[in-house]
Amino acid sequence: MKVRVIGSGSIWNEYNSASYLLDDDTIIDCPNGMCKYLLRQGITPKNISNVLITHFHGDHCFDIPFYLLIKSRGEGKNVNIYCSSDGKRRVDKLLSLAFPNSGVNIYKELNIKYSSKKEFKINNYKVSKCLVDHGNMHPAYGYLIKGKNKVIGFTGDTTYCKGLEYLASKCDYLFTDCMFINSTDKHMGIDKLHILLNNNPNCTFVVSHLENETRKELKKLKLDRVIIPEDGYEIEVE
Repeated sequence: MKVRVIGSGSIWNEYNSASYLLDDDTIIDCPNGMCKYLLRQGITPKNISNVLITHFHGDHCFDIPFYLLIKSRGEGKNVNIYCSSDGKRRVDKLLSLAFPNSGVNIYKELNIKYSSKKEFKINNYKVSKCLVDHGNMHPAYGYLIKGKNKVIGFTGDTTYCKGLEYLASKCDYLFTDCMFINSTDKHMGIDKLHILLNNNPNCTFVVSHLENETRKELKKLKLDRVIIPEDGYEIEVE
C-alpha cells in the first residue's frame, strides 16, 4: 500500500486540508483545493475511481464537484463513493451549487455508485468503517484498510473516543486527527495522543489536521512512533 498525504493541515493555515491518496486510485476525503494540488504534483484526478468520505464538513468534501467534472472528461467513467447514507443527497446539492446548469451533464457522463456499507472491498483491500466522535457532526467515520500483511487507518476528524481507540488497536499505521495541543470535544490533541501511544505499542501514528502551533510542539517533543508529515509525504506500507 502506498499512501500520499495530500493535506496535513487544518483550515486555518497554509497546509492543504486533510486528505490522503491510496495507490493513486483511491482518495480519502475531497477537501477544498484537492484537485488543484494533485494537478500541480502531476497527479491526474481522472485516475481516481474510489472516494471515501469521513464526514461532510466543507474541508473534507468541497472538491467533490470539481473531481467529478475532471473525472467526466477522462476515459474511466466509474466512480465509487463510500460515505454516510445521506451522501448522495449531499453530493447532489454540492454539484448543483457548483454547476447549476451543467451538473446534470456530469452525471450523464459518469457511472457513480454510492455505498454506506460498514464493510466493503476496494481492489484487494478489505475496508471497514466505524463511527468516531466529531462533536455535533453526525455521522463522522474513520476507516480501516486491510492489506495482505498490514492494516492502515484514517480517523477523519475526531476527539478521543471509543471509535478512535478501536482504530488504533487494529492498525499498524493510523493517520489521525491531532489538531490541538490539548483535546477538545471535536478534535484530538497531543495530550490524548500520549494515551494512544501508551496503549498501542505496535501502531505508528501519522498526525494530521494540524494547527501550526501543534505542529511546532510535536516537532519539539520528537515522540517515538509519531510521524509529522509535510504535504506530499509518501509512505509504503508492505
